[in-house]
Amino acid sequence: MSLSAKAIHHSYQDEHFTLTMMHPKFSEPDYHLVMRNQQRLRALFAGQTDWPKPDMTLADNIAAMAHHLREFNENIAYGFCVFDSEETECIGSVYIDASEVDGYDCELHYWLDESLIELESVLEQSMLVWLKEKWGLTNPALVAREIPLEQWQRMKKAS
Repeated sequence: MSLSAKAIHHSYQDEHFTLTMMHPKFSEPDYHLVMRNQQRLRALFAGQTDWPKPDMTLADNIAAMAHHLREFNENIAYGFCVFDSEETECIGSVYIDASEVDGYDCELHYWLDESLIELESVLEQSMLVWLKEKWGLTNPALVAREIPLEQWQRMKKAS
């Protein structure tokens, strides 16, 4: 499936966050962030993926970043590294994927470092506005957040 967005954007910035298209050049700071948050991430994405594996290496992360960049360039899925507003520290990730469920124009996945978890709702609202105003996507699915994963899996099978 593909996303039918009116425009694809490579970056985003507001007073809290700067999002930059995932790229292998961000692999090292992203890797350290992921490994610091691996238990929380495995719980958040449980049932969708087994990422991140406990023995994931920096080389694995470089390959994953290259994969995300390819997907972005081929308009398959859009991964972003989230940096603080000054662009000094990698603090999380945002993923925009095509929806396999009728009625939703994309899946929005996101996470921030557990030390910044109180900002996840701010990130979510910023992304919802950005998707609507800049991408033309008005009904994103917030899988494993607003829509429990088990329910989403049933919805995918029914579509």
